[in-house]
Amino acid sequence: MEGLQQYREKIDEIDEKLVALFEERMETVLKVAAYKKEYNLPILDEAREEKVINKNKARLKNKEFEDSLESFFIHLMNLSKKEQEKIF
Repeated sequence: MEGLQQYREKIDEIDEKLVALFEERMETVLKVAAYKKEYNLPILDEAREEKVINKNKARLKNKEFEDSLESFFIHLMNLSKKEQEKIF
């Protein structure tokens, strides 16, 4: 059985990947914001947000995490909107 330190090291490895993916996502969000600004589109697209949440919940293997995953994506999209607001 793995020890606590090994679990923490695994979490650290995962976090490193999450940071890289978060940064990549936010950089893409800024490109979306530039497009929206150019074409005078609103930042908020509720239908798109719902679709993103549902699509990612469907990808989830362990359905016990659905509520947490939904909260995660809601928070992530709120951060994305804040980043978009910076260039509007």
